[in-house]
Amino acid sequence: MRSTHLLTIKAQERPGLLHLITGVFNRKLVPIISLNAAQTDIHDIVLITIEAILGEDEVTKIAYKLENIVEVYAVEVNSYQEDMCLRAAWFKLDRVILETSKIAMLQKYNAVIVQWYPNAFLLAKYGTAKSIREFYNQLDGPHLLGFSQTGLITDSKLIGEDQSSVINRLAA
Repeated sequence: MRSTHLLTIKAQERPGLLHLITGVFNRKLVPIISLNAAQTDIHDIVLITIEAILGEDEVTKIAYKLENIVEVYAVEVNSYQEDMCLRAAWFKLDRVILETSKIAMLQKYNAVIVQWYPNAFLLAKYGTAKSIREFYNQLDGPHLLGFSQTGLITDSKLIGEDQSSVINRLAA
């Protein structure tokens, strides 16, 4: 049975790394739901989080293939737990919405105004995919001018006990 899995990859940054990683998924015809890549505070180390729907046998094979990429130090696989997986979303709204009863809704969903424009404003909201979807559904209509959402952001240790010597050597 297929279910949503999170793969957290710690790797050495280099041009073409994401191409190698996504190639593993493409060869197995596994669609990627979400991909997030970010530099860390350790020189040349990137943290990549991939959300994909996989069967138990597929996730093991893909993790093994990813670990065979020279630049990859570690691959951590977890089952998707929505309450531990956050996203950030931005909503561009017409200023007219401020004149309606929607202001209380902004507070209810913990949205924050981050930018003012002459005829619009930009809201930011952090939360689970479900809470962002609920907020989007409340705002959907003629006053919603734009929407953007980040990929999955998950809580993962950058350094595991078995990896500390490798990371320390790279940081030196």
